[in-house]
Amino acid sequence: MNALVRTFWFAVFTLDEYLRSGRIMVELAATAVAYYLFFRRWTTPMTPDYFFSTAGLFMLGLTVYTGSSILALGDRPAGYVALARRLGRGPYLMGLYLAVLAVSWGMYGAVCLLVAFTNPLRSLDFIGWVLGTIPLLLNLALLAAFLALLTPMVLPAPWRLAVLALVALAFSGSLIGGATMSSLPESVAIALDVMRTILSAPLLPAFTGFAISVSRDYSGASAVVPVAQLFLVIGLLAFAVYSFAKREIVFSG
Repeated sequence: MNALVRTFWFAVFTLDEYLRSGRIMVELAATAVAYYLFFRRWTTPMTPDYFFSTAGLFMLGLTVYTGSSILALGDRPAGYVALARRLGRGPYLMGLYLAVLAVSWGMYGAVCLLVAFTNPLRSLDFIGWVLGTIPLLLNLALLAAFLALLTPMVLPAPWRLAVLALVALAFSGSLIGGATMSSLPESVAIALDVMRTILSAPLLPAFTGFAISVSRDYSGASAVVPVAQLFLVIGLLAFAVYSFAKREIVFSG
């Protein structure tokens, strides 16, 4: 319980420092521009499919910036002082993560409120809005957890490059086409195909969650996708906390 309390208050402290530093103005300006370009009132009402697909992509990009900024805020020599006050490495990293979520989810909430009051979505009730929002927010949490794992204070450079290489290999299906695959030796092509299949499996909940957010269709096996997203978030955070606890702390400054 003490660890949860320390995590909460460090998240509040980080969020307060982020707000007072003025960095939040970037998110506010980006949200205002996105609303003006993509979500303001048109001649015809905006469809839910368009809103959730566009908002999902915009929020992913904004979360990359927010996550990088807040995690960089924690990757400073001042972090030694926080850790020396018996905060603990796990609460330290989780506090930064929760601050990222607070800003990211808050900006999404701002977009939703602006759209709800100025340009309501066509034939979408509150329940439909919630059904589209849940997998979208989980994808933002998933991306923030991945960014926390890749921060320099958690993984050293060789491990970060290895993780990025595995992710690139999982996405290589769109880069290495049939002609290239056919030119490779059969054993290499089979091994590459197997590796891509294995590595892309953890990414399936994220892509499926995006599709469910757009369609809001939870029929069949789609109902377990948010659960898979949640477990993937927990797995990434557990790996990040474990890696952070095992390595020597050297903040970037």
